[in-house]
Amino acid sequence: MYNSLKQWVSILSVCSSLFLFSCNDKEGNETVTPSTPGEYAVIFTADNGNSYMLNASSLTEGSISAVGKGTDVTSIFTWEENIIQKGRDFYHLDPNAGKFGKYRFENDVLSTVSEIVFTAFPSPYLGWHVWLDDNQVMFGPRSSNLYAIVNTSTMTLVKTGEFEKTGIPADHSRRIFSAIPKGNKLLIGYGLYNEVTKVHYDSSYMAVMDFPTLTNLTVTSKDGRSAPIGALRNGYFSQFSEGGNTYVLTHPIALGANKPAMPTGFYRVKDGSYEIDPGYFFNVSAIRNGDKQLGVGYLGNGKALLISAHDAETNVKEWNDWWYASMWEYLVVDVNTQQVVKKLDLPYVLNSRSAVVHEGSAYIAVNDPNADAIYVWEYNSEKDTFTKGLKIEGGSDNTPTLFKLN
Repeated sequence: MYNSLKQWVSILSVCSSLFLFSCNDKEGNETVTPSTPGEYAVIFTADNGNSYMLNASSLTEGSISAVGKGTDVTSIFTWEENIIQKGRDFYHLDPNAGKFGKYRFENDVLSTVSEIVFTAFPSPYLGWHVWLDDNQVMFGPRSSNLYAIVNTSTMTLVKTGEFEKTGIPADHSRRIFSAIPKGNKLLIGYGLYNEVTKVHYDSSYMAVMDFPTLTNLTVTSKDGRSAPIGALRNGYFSQFSEGGNTYVLTHPIALGANKPAMPTGFYRVKDGSYEIDPGYFFNVSAIRNGDKQLGVGYLGNGKALLISAHDAETNVKEWNDWWYASMWEYLVVDVNTQQVVKKLDLPYVLNSRSAVVHEGSAYIAVNDPNADAIYVWEYNSEKDTFTKGLKIEGGSDNTPTLFKLN
């Protein structure tokens, strides 16, 4: 089984639903079928190495397995990191077939809605995505200055290209990690890579441009407190907005930019501003004895759920240990008070970052190597309770991905 897991070790899209906790009932003129049982979907890798998508009418009780149920999505979602979800609709950029597809999940079946040719990226492994409005999604490849915009209602390619190269020195390239729409402006958080020395700089940058023309790019910030500003891979939870302010989590951990000397923390872009706030940096690593974190989800009221790699210097002896070493702990942090407000009552677990949030509760797929199966745990942030729920049977050591369908 372990050999099959190594084939999937680069997937890590376990947070692909985290950018999209709340979904609309309508997409353009299409009516999305209401979610009567089966409000949630789960994708997980079974012991046979195939991936399945199943309905889950509840995440707080019962059990599910792929035996005789669900859809085998192995040949549909060939690279789970490239999944984008909105309601019951799932989108996937296939890096091998050169296509961008739209699929709908209803009645335990994932069906094809539309597939279009997509060859705009030389290496189409997604690094980020952001919804510009109800129907338009913007995304770009890893470690790149390229972008594309697709209208998901008509499934047409609206625009592709490269962001203006303002602020990029000679023999350097820009690597985008986050995109933030703000009215008639678009902000990008990025890093600079020296193509000669093959070194990524220890600074985070921000630029603003006019939207939708994507012109008049102006560099607004350079900040050396952490890098990169955002995630390296599509689907990693890394940003949320509250009260007009946007908070962006940095990813210096080896699964991000591999900058072990830099801390994990939240940058802030204040309401009405287009720059990194020089007076704010929530240094989470400093509170956790230097440990680095990855995002899980936004809980509301300024609180976010993270996982923290406890003593990675000791626990990581080879690359696969970032996924399979029992060293991860769950933390609830508050960006307003800049404190860790709670450590969830779990033993150290495998890299398990999949969650959805609904009405103040986070439902987390937890991969405890000492448990008899993978379980979904509910953390109720209002009641401050932590309860074991849905049992996922027959899964491998890869963490299931949870999706909220309405």
